[in-house]
Amino acid sequence: MVKKVTILIVFLEVSIFAAIAALSICMRKFMTPFTRGFFRDDQSIMHPFHSSTISSVVLYCVGFIVPGAVMILTEGIYAKYMHKRKKRKVVLNMFLWNTYHVVGLFMFGAAVTHLLTNIPKYTIGRLRPHFMSVCKPDWSKLTSNDSYIVQDICTGPDTSLIMEARVSFPSGHSSMSMYCAVILMLYLEKRLKCKNFMLVRPTLQLAAFSMAFFTCLSRISDYKHHWSDVLAGAILGMAIAYVIMVRMTQVVFHKRTSRDASSSMEFPKPYYHYSSSPIPTVISTDF
Repeated sequence: MVKKVTILIVFLEVSIFAAIAALSICMRKFMTPFTRGFFRDDQSIMHPFHSSTISSVVLYCVGFIVPGAVMILTEGIYAKYMHKRKKRKVVLNMFLWNTYHVVGLFMFGAAVTHLLTNIPKYTIGRLRPHFMSVCKPDWSKLTSNDSYIVQDICTGPDTSLIMEARVSFPSGHSSMSMYCAVILMLYLEKRLKCKNFMLVRPTLQLAAFSMAFFTCLSRISDYKHHWSDVLAGAILGMAIAYVIMVRMTQVVFHKRTSRDASSSMEFPKPYYHYSSSPIPTVISTDF
């Protein structure tokens, strides 16, 4: 009975994640952004068009693979060294339990970040800094002398680029890169304790933040976003990362503590290994 309930819960959680991800993807594929007008002499949207320094493929591959791999590896080390007195099956079950919730919550947060980024993109319709370059407006089509232009006078050959030039706010690269970096930093702060090498954890955290920070800055230098778009995206990503980490702490740590207490098995907090076998890192149970 318990096994059936667990399978049902997992199915529901995966279904919710899939629904959010599908909704966000469909919004990008089929939704038309709000058509915002512009001023003819608006120099903020007259920058040249450049290809992205950090492509979307690189962003999602690095942003998902690196934190996911670090989380799986850390949970594996935790299961091996913190529960080596328990049976192999118990250790494996705990590893799978923790990994499912940690990685699952991470991916859920990524889907939420993607969705909450796309909603204002398509409802606000702010023009990118390179809008004029891809729009190539034909001023002769204007039927009035108004300085604010709401007519469709774009003559650019690539309509997909013109549509993309209308979804500047907030920056998706900034929100996703900051989400992935901050949640990895918080995870390492909660989970990884390096007793003998004090600079290991902050070095990893600095590397994660530096990559995200570079990604944010590249969106400005590539004229893909205004600085306020990047700032808003970064704040959104960091906020979602914090909320997800709070939930991750509740699910992975508190439930594990109560489960261990009910089985009358003492669970050290934190555990430090002093055997003759050199173990450079100590994984904290304070999660």
